[in-house]
Amino acid sequence: MKNEDLTNSNPEKILVSIYPADDLFFAVGVSPKTGKIVRIFLPLPSKEKLYVQISNEFTHFELTEKYQALVEKIIKIYKGQKIEFELDMLDLSTKKSNDNWGPVPNNFYLNTLKLVFKIPRGEVKTYKEVAESMESQAWRAVGSAMAKNPFPLVIPCHRVVRSDLNLVNMVGAWK
Repeated sequence: MKNEDLTNSNPEKILVSIYPADDLFFAVGVSPKTGKIVRIFLPLPSKEKLYVQISNEFTHFELTEKYQALVEKIIKIYKGQKIEFELDMLDLSTKKSNDNWGPVPNNFYLNTLKLVFKIPRGEVKTYKEVAESMESQAWRAVGSAMAKNPFPLVIPCHRVVRSDLNLVNMVGAWK
């Protein structure tokens, strides 16, 4: 799936809470229908840059303070604190058609995200190990799923690395 297929593909309005921490701005997008998180935005150095990213991904959004406590939990995760997060807080629905939007493009990505969610703090897995644990050889597809992870920090894509144990540069993966 191409990145542009993910951009502006959600006709539903989402609710977005933004919260500053140090010199960064964090945000979370929540579906008003389900009350579940549809997107966690990695921190950016300005609100303006965050607004641009949000509007590039969602044609309709409304700023609200309703989910600031949720953003504060994500900031704690970013700062290395151990915070319990349940998968049922995330909208893990898949995109089935243009009329049925979901933040996860397909079932392979869904299974990958669920598996990566279980990687404990302090541990890493390779793309190949993740793929093989799903009885697959599609380790490049695992890399694509990590690059398009709509729930960074909560689903720790940073714990999945290349076979040489180096991180892949994901800067701009959501452009």
